[in-house]
Amino acid sequence: MPHWKKSFPVDLAEEGHFSRREFVRFLAMVSAGFTAGIGYLALRKQPLAGAPDSVAAPVGPLRVCPASELAPGNSRLFTYRDDRDRCILVRTRQGTLKAYRQTCTHLGCSVRWDGQRLECPCHHGYFEVDRGFPVQGPPTRPLSALAAVEQDGFIWVIGDLPKPTLSQEKS
Repeated sequence: MPHWKKSFPVDLAEEGHFSRREFVRFLAMVSAGFTAGIGYLALRKQPLAGAPDSVAAPVGPLRVCPASELAPGNSRLFTYRDDRDRCILVRTRQGTLKAYRQTCTHLGCSVRWDGQRLECPCHHGYFEVDRGFPVQGPPTRPLSALAAVEQDGFIWVIGDLPKPTLSQEKS
């Protein structure tokens, strides 16, 4: 008896063996399961239920807070269109007001202010505060910006800003 048969004493009759027919049957069952799952999602027609409507009606100006309550380098959370439209208002260290939707463009986690830039804690993504462009991590699209102004001692959000483009960034 060869040496390797002593190390691996497996009898060919006891070895598990799948025929091609059994293998093809297994592949067909797995494929049918995937097809059924995709069909269910297509019939449901609401893969993003709960996401804000992209064609929502414009909202008028919103008074967020007294200007004296937001010191340079700090932020404040607020809701804009409805309770699910969470936003963040930042007064930079230079005193500039910036407002963004708090939803990360990668997987929708809530963005927060770390004192220098906007951070997505889920996957360590960062956005620069001036334009909302991603500077680190998995996000590839800028945050949705809102127009914020200081008027009559209060900070107001007056509407959505257009999405910035790279050509606008260079100018």
